Amino acid sequence: MRIAIDARFANLKVGIGRVAYNLTKEILLLDDENYYVILLGENDPFVDIKKDNVKKIKNAFSTRKKLFWQFFYLPYILKKEKIDIFFSTENFIIPPFFKGKTVVTVHDLIPLVFKEYLQGKISPYKLKVYMTKLFPPKKIMTISNFSKEEIKRVLKIAEKDIFVIKESFDNRLKNIKEDINILHHLEIKKPYILGIGGMELRKNNKVLIDAFIDMIENNGELRHSLVIVGQIYSKKIPMDTRDIPENLADRIKMIIEVSDEELSVLYQNADIFVYPTIYEGFGLPPLESFKHKTPVITSNITSIPEVVQDAAILINPYKKEEIEEAMIKIIRSNDLKEQLIKRGTSILRNYNWSKSAEKVIKEFKKIYDQE
Repeated sequence: MRIAIDARFANLKVGIGRVAYNLTKEILLLDDENYYVILLGENDPFVDIKKDNVKKIKNAFSTRKKLFWQFFYLPYILKKEKIDIFFSTENFIIPPFFKGKTVVTVHDLIPLVFKEYLQGKISPYKLKVYMTKLFPPKKIMTISNFSKEEIKRVLKIAEKDIFVIKESFDNRLKNIKEDINILHHLEIKKPYILGIGGMELRKNNKVLIDAFIDMIENNGELRHSLVIVGQIYSKKIPMDTRDIPENLADRIKMIIEVSDEELSVLYQNADIFVYPTIYEGFGLPPLESFKHKTPVITSNITSIPEVVQDAAILINPYKKEEIEEAMIKIIRSNDLKEQLIKRGTSILRNYNWSKSAEKVIKEFKKIYDQE
């Protein structure tokens, strides 16, 4: 088989980018039989992979001129390279008029569920969804049973046309021992509670801030601070903030962007990781926290319970008092903290990029063998 993989977003340090990087890398490491053409952006994150059955194509304009790339450049490359199967790691990339077979990734249906993301406009996302109707893919890959059910319900896709792989933590995130220099550089002192996702509406960190403020005001002896990583403002995604009391301003810190090394240090040195998200196709951050042996508080809705199982305290993300109560429980109980860490470490055995890559390769073979 000649297989093309769209891995243009493998350099991004967000969920889609982490899937693109880890899954593509494992497929290339495992498969010596098939020939792969890897479509990249400006940089090559797979520079260490040099195999006779792997060809890489860089195209610097691909991530900026998305529709031109999808409608014109992509079909041209697939035809030129005589591709049998095209596999995209990004949401809903369909090459029109491609005569081979397509495997499309659908991570989630967030822009269809959260209308605010589209802001009432006909977006490229809606166009991509329409493309799945106009040029139906052979298979859809998704990342949780929750997302699978959403795809069946919203897009009316048959179950036989969808397969699920599990994500795992990003192999670029290393367990780094306490690094005082990094914490000092970020101007962070222990103890602290960690949140991720900035002030994106869906990540729901406004409720975390509210819960933290109430916790400190109700328990004056606590010396914890709150650190939230991610964008504070965005032109595309609605944000929501709360006025922070002046006496707590120096205990709530926003960090817009961090390196993988800095993120590892932040995870590993946090007392608690809190992830009150209100919609996830999968939800990698809790797994990343498990990897760094930090206890997790997270939402009891969408895909999250499926992912974390019994290894986290599950809360209603709309109720700040549940988040406050869960934080207090962990802070005041070393036994509970150690129990959560032990469970988190244990369930990581269920998540493995190599196993997920094996499943994808098997799906390629099934699809190729079908008439």
